[in-house]
Amino acid sequence: MDTLRFYEREALLPPIERTVGGRRVFSEDDVGWIGICQRLRASGMPLTEVAKYAALVAAGTGNESQRLELLKAHEVEVRSQMAALQDALDLITMKVSTYADALKRGRAEGLFVHDQVDDAYFSEVKPDQVAAGGA
Repeated sequence: MDTLRFYEREALLPPIERTVGGRRVFSEDDVGWIGICQRLRASGMPLTEVAKYAALVAAGTGNESQRLELLKAHEVEVRSQMAALQDALDLITMKVSTYADALKRGRAEGLFVHDQVDDAYFSEVKPDQVAAGGA
């Protein structure tokens, strides 16, 4: 509910119909638009950019190229974030495997190593050598 009020205050939503008692009545289009705004925010789009996009959509046809440019720029940012997250996930997956293997062998000491050493270590060490060193 707070999100809806916030979106209304920030003019991210079109005017929402209300009942005589003041309750909001959302159309299917309203619900769809709220979902778009939520996903844009969840993807890291700054509120100012979501507001620009909302204003362009609300203005109607004739500004599609501006919408496209805004979305393309955000797509580049999201892909960059996803690549960084994939890199982090790869490291975490490798660490989980390393610790699991070391614990299976009953020897987990010395498994912490710093960034560059970590990268070099794992590019050279085979999984069966993990018990002898650290990650």
